[in-house]
Amino acid sequence: MNRTALRLTLLATLLVSIGAHAQSAPPPPASIPPPPDFDRPLRPRAQPAQPPLPAPAASSLRQSLAPTLPPHNPMGQPPPTVKVRKVKGNVVEEYRAGGKLIMVRIIPAHGPIQTFYANTEGRLQPNPGQGPVAPVFYTLYQWGH
Repeated sequence: MNRTALRLTLLATLLVSIGAHAQSAPPPPASIPPPPDFDRPLRPRAQPAQPPLPAPAASSLRQSLAPTLPPHNPMGQPPPTVKVRKVKGNVVEEYRAGGKLIMVRIIPAHGPIQTFYANTEGRLQPNPGQGPVAPVFYTLYQWGH
């Protein structure tokens, strides 16, 4: 063997021994807990018991938390009235303010919700946010019918 081959062999042996020594790391300290068992369901922590509120305070608290609708909007007008009815499986909501029709929402059994606004003449116009083209739905496959 010549000297360069001997040097390369010694260098390779040294690199392998350094790599093997670096891989044998000491075990982790005992203070690290083991990973959680993900197959076991979690149990909620028990909440400390709170004393019940006295009767007058509970009723006033209940009244203060009750949802209340303002009788009028900021412009002084009463809120619109909503009439809900079912027509051929579709839900139709009519919104009226001051007796005039202002909006109609149609919630079909299948498909997107359609909203129509009434103009000053009382004619219904489609919602401008829905775009000029109504979506088309085709039944490609139906299971069990």
